[in-house]
Amino acid sequence: MRQHIRRRSRIMLTSSALLASALFAGAASAQDTGSPQVQARSEQTVTAAGKRLAIAAEVGLVPVASKPGHADATAGYISYVGPARADRPVLFIFNGGPGAASAYLQMGALGPMRAHVPQDPAAVLPARATVSENPETLLDIADLVFLDPPGTGFSRISADADRSFYQSVKGDADAAAQAAQAWLTAHGRTAAPIYILGESYGTIRAAAMVDALRTHAPALALRGILLLGQALNMIETSQRPDNVVAYPVSLPTLAAIACYHHKRPGSCDPTQSAAEASAFGPTYLDALFRGGALDGAARTKIAAKLEALTGISAAYYLAHDLRISKEQFRVELLRDEGKVLGRYDARYTAPRPADAGDVVGPDAFSPVSDLYGKAVLGQLARIGVADPADYRVIVRFPGDWAYGAGDSPFNDWPFMAQLEKNMAANPELRLFVGTGLFDLTTTVGATDYLFAQASLPAERYHNARYPAGHVAYSDDASWHQLVTDIRAFLRAGSSQ
Repeated sequence: MRQHIRRRSRIMLTSSALLASALFAGAASAQDTGSPQVQARSEQTVTAAGKRLAIAAEVGLVPVASKPGHADATAGYISYVGPARADRPVLFIFNGGPGAASAYLQMGALGPMRAHVPQDPAAVLPARATVSENPETLLDIADLVFLDPPGTGFSRISADADRSFYQSVKGDADAAAQAAQAWLTAHGRTAAPIYILGESYGTIRAAAMVDALRTHAPALALRGILLLGQALNMIETSQRPDNVVAYPVSLPTLAAIACYHHKRPGSCDPTQSAAEASAFGPTYLDALFRGGALDGAARTKIAAKLEALTGISAAYYLAHDLRISKEQFRVELLRDEGKVLGRYDARYTAPRPADAGDVVGPDAFSPVSDLYGKAVLGQLARIGVADPADYRVIVRFPGDWAYGAGDSPFNDWPFMAQLEKNMAANPELRLFVGTGLFDLTTTVGATDYLFAQASLPAERYHNARYPAGHVAYSDDASWHQLVTDIRAFLRAGSSQ
C-alpha cells in the first residue's frame, strides 16, 4: 500500500501501555487533564471523491474521569483531518459491544483504507482481508474521529477506577463525550458542525452522548446523530417472550430471510417479502393479543399465513402459540439441511450437529467481523504505531452492564425519548437510521416501530434499509449505498 499512502513522520510515542500508565499517574494533578496525548501521527494522501487529498492521521489517548478531578481511565481515538475549513464537519464514530473498539466501522466502511471481504456468504474466508484505499471515504467533506471507549483499543481503565461508572450507559457515554470535547478543543474545532455515528450498542451510546455533550459543552454545534443497527427500543430488540409486539415487529426480517434462503413458496423478493409481512403485522398482533380467546379456525388461518411468510410450518406455529423467537428461527429454518443461520447476518450459515438440540453454537458471521479486527492493526502500523498488537478490538468486561432501567418491572429503557427531548431542544439536530434487512439482532421492523411511536416530524429523520446484515457495509452494494446516504445526510446539514 506504500504507493497509495505516503508517510512523512514516524511514531511519537512507542508504548501505549507506558503512555496509559503515565496518563493515570499525572492526570489528577495536571491542569489540562483532558488534553489528548498523541501516540503516533503521520501525514498521508488519500483519494476522496476522485481527488487526491492531504490528510493528517493521528492516534491518541484522552484522560477521562468518573468524577471531577479523578481521571481514572483513558479513551482512545484514531482521527483523520483534511483541509482546514471553519465549516468542515467533524464526524465522531464508534462501534458497540459494549466492549468493541471502532475497528469495524473504520476498516469496513468509512476510514481512508478498507478491508475487502468475500461477497458470497458461502465462500471460504481468507486468513486476512485484502486492504486498499477506500474510494468512498468521506474525508473530502468531513474530518473523521474513530473513538475507542475506555478499556478498548489502546485505552485502559485503571485498577482503582469506578467500574460501575464506565460499565453503564450514562458513564460510558459521558466518557465518550469527554474524549470528543477534548479532541475538538485540542484541534481547534469547537465551532465545527458535529455529527455522531454509532453502531449496534453504540447507537445507545450515541443517544446518551447527546445528553452528556449538552451538559459538558452546550455551545457545541451538534447537527446530526447516525445510528446503524439501532438498539434504542431494546424491549422489541431483546424480544421478551410475553411482549406480543415483538413478534410482529420481527416478522418482516423473518420473511426476508426465508425468501433469501428459498424457503417461501414460489418466487419472491426479500424486500417485498418484508413489506408483505409488515402489512400482516396488525392482524398478527391482534391474534396474539386475543390469545386463548382466538377461535380454532382463526388460529389455523393465522398459522398458515405465518408459514407462507416465514417458511416455518403451520404445525410449529400452532404448537408454539403462534410465536417463534428470532433465536428459534435461526435453528428451525434450515434444520432439515443441518444448518443454523447467522444472528448478525442470516445470509451466513454454520453447520449444525444433528444432536445439537437447540444449541446454535458460534455465530456464522463472526469470522467476517474478525477480518476487520485484524485489518485495523495494519492501519495502525501505517500511521506509525510501533506495537499495534497492544490494540484490543474486543474486551469482555467483568460483571454486568448497567442500562439504567433497574430491576423494577415498571421501568423502561427511554433512549429514544431522551433523544427526542434533545432534538426538540435543538431544531438543527437530525437523525439517520440504517438497518440491514437480514439482521436478526436489530431488525428493520424494530426500527419502523421506533419511528411509528416517535413524535419526530418526517423531515427530521431518515430511515434507510440495506440488503445486508447487522454489519451492512460487509456487503459491497450496501456499503456503497450507505456511504452515499451518509454523505447526503452530512451535506443536507451543511445547507441548513
